[in-house]
Amino acid sequence: MPRFLKKKPQLILLILIMVLALVIYLGTRYTDKLSFVEDFIGEIVTPIQGFMYQTATKVSAFFSSFGERKLLKENYDELSLIVNELRKEQLEMNEIKRENERLKDLLNFKEERDDLTFIGARVTGKNPGVWFNTININRGSRHGVKLDMTVVTDKGLVGRVIEVGKSWSKVRTIVDGQSSVSGIVERTRDTGTVRGSNTLSSEDGLCRMIHLPLETDIVVGDRVITSGLGGIFPKGIYIGEIVKVLSKDHDSQVTLIIEPGVDFLRLEEVLVITSETN
Repeated sequence: MPRFLKKKPQLILLILIMVLALVIYLGTRYTDKLSFVEDFIGEIVTPIQGFMYQTATKVSAFFSSFGERKLLKENYDELSLIVNELRKEQLEMNEIKRENERLKDLLNFKEERDDLTFIGARVTGKNPGVWFNTININRGSRHGVKLDMTVVTDKGLVGRVIEVGKSWSKVRTIVDGQSSVSGIVERTRDTGTVRGSNTLSSEDGLCRMIHLPLETDIVVGDRVITSGLGGIFPKGIYIGEIVKVLSKDHDSQVTLIIEPGVDFLRLEEVLVITSETN
């Protein structure tokens, strides 16, 4: 082979391509039929075109998937924010619903006891510890609250006011060890003194009723209400249910263990009795 051709392989390839192109052009100019050369080239080029098309499609899809994933991530983040907001709104709606139910029960109680005048109050604080031995409420002297006023809920007796400020008051609850209420067993009409069981060393959220005669037929499940004696607590306010009857052989008295009707662990709203119609 001549030295010139050995040194110029690219030139030879270019010449061959030009010759083939010329042959194709001349063949298609005068006939509609494919020449042998065109057919041969088509057989070679067509698979290559198909391969290139498939490759280009896959590459395009691959890069498009990045955009789709980014869009999906953005949509997911946006939906997550919406879901969190909806959950928050749902919790708020549930809390409003529960509060409305509690206030409705208080309102029904007020209507049932039309012999008493009430003002509503919200619990704003409590003493340290598990139980509500004393609580603070957001009503005071400027709202008509006075010392020794009775505090209740629709579930029963809460306690009495022991301190009064202009816009707040402190209430001693019936479970406090220093509390004392004159009570009466609703069924047997036996009267006694109801005292709180909670002390500095012991808290159980219960009350004890003492000064009852030994021969009484009081049983577990009997209800205890205020007797009205003593001039502080109006008569007929529910205190709680007897859960245990204790007696001593050497004593002439019976001691009752009472579970209060009020849930002092979850106390939020109360009613203060400001006056009583005799």
